Amino acid sequence: ELFHAFTNTTCGLMMAWQYSRTNAKSFAKFDCLGTFFEDPLFRSEDAIGITHAHESKLLDKYLDDKTNPFQEEHGWRESTARICLPKEKQKWASEEDAPELEIPRVYHRSLVDIITAVFEDNVSQTFDMTPFSQHWKVSEEKTIQVFSEAHSSPAMLDAYVEVNALPCKPDDDLEHVIASLMFWSDSTHLTNFGGASMWPFYLFFGNQSKYTRRETNSQCMSSHCLYTKH
Repeated sequence: ELFHAFTNTTCGLMMAWQYSRTNAKSFAKFDCLGTFFEDPLFRSEDAIGITHAHESKLLDKYLDDKTNPFQEEHGWRESTARICLPKEKQKWASEEDAPELEIPRVYHRSLVDIITAVFEDNVSQTFDMTPFSQHWKVSEEKTIQVFSEAHSSPAMLDAYVEVNALPCKPDDDLEHVIASLMFWSDSTHLTNFGGASMWPFYLFFGNQSKYTRRETNSQCMSSHCLYTKH
């Protein structure tokens, strides 16, 4: 489904090559084109009659389609991230005065929406909602605390105590729990040629056992929360 927006997979591969690396012609890009022709998904007959204008229109149409998984209806937002930059031998009165780097087209989802959807899903039945500590009694004189899961960590226990110490409304009889959020990120290569890639951010829940999270099945709860161009 990676090149679903284009006429066919070969056209999608060629568009990916077009926007990989730099727009300037170079030996490196020429070599990149050579490896592109060796891609197992490339079919020369599918490239007959391809035009950049036509494929660009198909891509624009796909992005405007409300069934596109990155649409707002699916909880996704498009923003521009701004990062304050340091400068050698230069001081600023405040962070607001420092030069900014703008990163456009950052797609992200609300963490509250993700947490709500996950806790309403049946997979939350595999979560440990009440944290606990584990200890190994080595001998009568020595006991060692065992650190194994996020939901049995001191940080999780402290957060649980803090949340349950907060004042409640008179009619609030619901259980108060902690959503342990763990983030990962890595560069994802989009094609077998060139440098086209994205940088996704994944969200896992520490309430779920690490032994369950490592399983590649429906019980492993992982959510994509952010995408940016690498």
